[in-house]
Amino acid sequence: MALRDLIRPAPPPPTPAAERPPGITCEKYTRGEGKRCLHFQQGGTCLLPDEFVCTEWQKHNGPNKRALPVVAPAPVVDEPHAPKPVARDLFGNPLPEVATPAPAPKASPPAPMTVAPRPDADATPAVDVDQLRGFTTDNIESFKALGVEVLLRSETYGDVWLVPAYTGRDRKEITPEHAATLARVMSVFPGSHIVSFEKTNPNNPERPERPSRRS
Repeated sequence: MALRDLIRPAPPPPTPAAERPPGITCEKYTRGEGKRCLHFQQGGTCLLPDEFVCTEWQKHNGPNKRALPVVAPAPVVDEPHAPKPVARDLFGNPLPEVATPAPAPKASPPAPMTVAPRPDADATPAVDVDQLRGFTTDNIESFKALGVEVLLRSETYGDVWLVPAYTGRDRKEITPEHAATLARVMSVFPGSHIVSFEKTNPNNPERPERPSRRS
C-alpha cells in the first residue's frame, strides 16, 4: 500500500455565509449534493473530528424534537377457545344435555301486620245514654215542658198514664225515661214482652220498699 493511500486529502473549505442556504448557521457547513452538508452522516452525526452531532440536525431534531421510531403494535391473535368437554357415560357415548332450570322467582316480603291498640282495662267505656233510652234528652225535656199527661189504654194492663213526673195518685203512671228503659230491656231479650204492670208501693211510686231481712 502506498503512503499516499494512507494520507487523507484535506477537506474542502466551509461554504461562505453568503452562499449557504437560508437558515444554515453552522460555520463549518460545507455544501455537498443539494442542500446537505458534505460532513453530514446518516443519523445526525458529523464527520469532522471536533464535531460529534451535526449542528443543523440538532436544531431541528434536538432532544425535545427527536422523533422516536414508530413500532407497529403486534397483531392480536384470537386464540381459539378450547372445546367444552363433553360428558360421556361408561361406554364413551356422549350424554344428552340437560337444560338448566330457570331460577325460582323471589317471593315478595310479607306486608307488615297492623296490630290494633289494646284497650285500656282501667278505662271506663263510654255509654251513650240517648242510644240506650231510644230518644234524646231534648225529647224528654220537650215533653216535660208541655206539662201534659197522656192516657194509654191497654186490654192487658188497663189504663197507664204517661206523665212528665210521678204525681203519687192512685193510678198507673210511668215517665218517658222509664218507658224507654223497659223498651231497651225487651230489645236485649228478643221475643220478650211485658205481662204485668202493677204499682207495689203507693207511698213511693219510683222505688218500692224492700222487704226487711230476717235475723
